[in-house]
Amino acid sequence: MRLVLDERGVRSWARALLFIALFAIFLVIAFITFQRVISSVPELYRRIHAVQQHVKAGGNLPPWILILDEVMLLGCTLLATWVMTRLDGSPFVSIGLPRARWLRDLAAGCAVGFCMIGLLVAALLAFGFGRLEPPTAGWAVALWSGLAWAVAAMLIGFTEEIAFRGYLFTILRERYGFWIGALVVTALFMVAHGHNPDENLIGLLTTAVVSVLFCLAILRTGTLWWVIGCHAAWDWAESYFFGSADSGMYSSGRLFTLLPHGNAHLSGGTDGPEGSLLCLAVLLAAILALPLLIRRRPGVPGRGVALDPAGKP
Repeated sequence: MRLVLDERGVRSWARALLFIALFAIFLVIAFITFQRVISSVPELYRRIHAVQQHVKAGGNLPPWILILDEVMLLGCTLLATWVMTRLDGSPFVSIGLPRARWLRDLAAGCAVGFCMIGLLVAALLAFGFGRLEPPTAGWAVALWSGLAWAVAAMLIGFTEEIAFRGYLFTILRERYGFWIGALVVTALFMVAHGHNPDENLIGLLTTAVVSVLFCLAILRTGTLWWVIGCHAAWDWAESYFFGSADSGMYSSGRLFTLLPHGNAHLSGGTDGPEGSLLCLAVLLAAILALPLLIRRRPGVPGRGVALDPAGKP
């Protein structure tokens, strides 16, 4: 029993594995339930199946299919997190979701995320490794598409940050230190993205650097709000606003269209900008500039400190 228990109770690594197991179980249940529901509606089943085949064949990815996936993933993530915090006797907000300053942090993260991908696109265009084609859809269509992709991007931001840098990162860094926690969630983050179509080695390295950047940002803010906003804005700008490939997939209803040009290691090739060495340079620069982007907050409450509804200890 000493392998699993210590003087604090269940060891952190065991709780981390239990969280992952719960998420997997909830996801299987949700997937089976979803399949049974859509199978009972033949028209819906045919439409979803047709879109999936279209995307696999290289077609554009519509936002609504991604929203369906992310709602299911986010629900499983939140449920697994809630169960684990209940078992630990900790408030749900202790994973990094206090109410204090949440909107300000979310907006600040969105601004930085958009500027980061904007800087990357500017570099690709300036060095001749990308070509930006103008919008073709009308402004009304572009606006509604932008809103749909904003919902999808925000869901992705919430899902991935809570799943990887929420409960998991919190308990691991408290028990084993910041860098052990960061390395573990970064490895898991890379594995989760490794199955993406057209993902290359540079793209996986980019995923690792992004994870480290977000872990450092959490260390400075004490919350997930900033990284959720940064993650969401990056995905929204990449997929919709600049309309670049993301792991080989283009988004339907995108505003501009960014096409790679020249050396694949610098343009990103079919992987998109995230597969470019220039992306690594932008992310490393963001890590160095993090003290300027985020002021460290003294006395940020850690996990296990009860927070009132305003997010104060």
